[in-house]
Amino acid sequence: MGELSDLRVAVAGLGPMGRGIARVFAQAGAAVVIVDADAETTAAGHAKLLEEADSPIDVTTAASVGDAVREADLFVEAIVEKFEAKQALLAQVRAAGNTGLVVASNTSSLSIGELGRAYGDPSRVVGMHFFNPPTKMRLVEIIRGARTAPDIVERARAWVAGLGKTAVLCADSPNFIVNRVCRPLYYESQLLVTQGVAPAVIDAAVKGALGHRMGPLELLDFTGLHTHLGSSETALREFGDPRYRPIPLTRQLVRAGTTGRAAGRGYYDYSAGKPREAQSAVVRRPAGPEEVTVYRTNTCTPSDVAALRELEGRVALDSSHGGWVEHLPAGVGWVRLHRGGEGLFAEVVADEVAGIEPAYDIADALGAASVPVLALPGLVVDRLGWTMINEASTLVEEQIATAEDIDLALRLGMNHPAGPLERLAEAGPAEVLAGLRGLLECFGDPRYRPAQLLVRQAAGAAR
Repeated sequence: MGELSDLRVAVAGLGPMGRGIARVFAQAGAAVVIVDADAETTAAGHAKLLEEADSPIDVTTAASVGDAVREADLFVEAIVEKFEAKQALLAQVRAAGNTGLVVASNTSSLSIGELGRAYGDPSRVVGMHFFNPPTKMRLVEIIRGARTAPDIVERARAWVAGLGKTAVLCADSPNFIVNRVCRPLYYESQLLVTQGVAPAVIDAAVKGALGHRMGPLELLDFTGLHTHLGSSETALREFGDPRYRPIPLTRQLVRAGTTGRAAGRGYYDYSAGKPREAQSAVVRRPAGPEEVTVYRTNTCTPSDVAALRELEGRVALDSSHGGWVEHLPAGVGWVRLHRGGEGLFAEVVADEVAGIEPAYDIADALGAASVPVLALPGLVVDRLGWTMINEASTLVEEQIATAEDIDLALRLGMNHPAGPLERLAEAGPAEVLAGLRGLLECFGDPRYRPAQLLVRQAAGAAR
């Protein structure tokens, strides 16, 4: 008997997500019944589900949505991500007359509150956002609508625990936790490409310095640029904040049909090889240790410039502040050093337009793997890391989720080695705030507007 042997579950929508959700409930001992748009689609989905299962499972089919939910305790919908389609489905569920039913949506972007109104009893509607593939991913985001009853939320959390998975709680807000915190990671990566940095360099830097298993542009290609563009348009519409506006280059790629790996081309050209091959080709491996003096700063003040000029021997500037493009002293190599999962990793500024020669010898001397980057504010790694921290801080500020749940969600949902607020604690709020203000000053773009919570934390730390 499994952990959920007393639970009766109905699942609608038998695409990859619906089949995976049905499987994990069945494997946990629940009585599972599945249904799709018609008998033929249901039968095909059932056969595919049984074929995919790595052990025998007992899943039955229903002739209609009403039949599926009539005796169920929990209904999970995983149909197409369109409100009108979900609204029609929920009307069928409501008509079945099961007043004790808990209604869960696997939506990744739609409002749980609005779906609750569509159902007719918002107190019983909750979000249960599984990650792909549900059979392997440990995270489930539980989304609490404004009128979702507390006991329904707690029942959903208990069921997730019964699946052997981890739940994080999120208030009803566009993109929830993981997709929203990762939004600036994707946006800034796309902007860096438009500013002249190669996709392979961006992804290699993120993997080498931040320890991500897959770079953001490779991940966008994998999920589909059209999917990302749609969610970006939703975010801009829902928030009305220019920091969420889609990146024009991605719109151009989608219009041209180059939507990612499935299309053969997106940010990478898959006819030329795999992304990891392109990433490996841009990473320089260290040759051997030498003596070098490193001056590290997150500012570019007159005193910083003067101090750097006074150093003797082979000197390296360790900074990502954009002001150094105009104030870097002659003979000083510009790098940004990071302690990555496999040791020291360096961004080496190599910018012919700005007249900055790459200081590969410094990366070699320090024993650091490295990639060449342009002299852009924040370079690559800090720019992406700081904006993710800022977004995570905004979620805490808005009381969408706790810091603990945000970090847990990014570790489990994205396989990041550390959550953004854990990185904030390590770096300190003053450094991150200075970095964001440097980006705002150099770019003049509200994307880099610091969260007020971060401002207050930096002030508190200074006192």
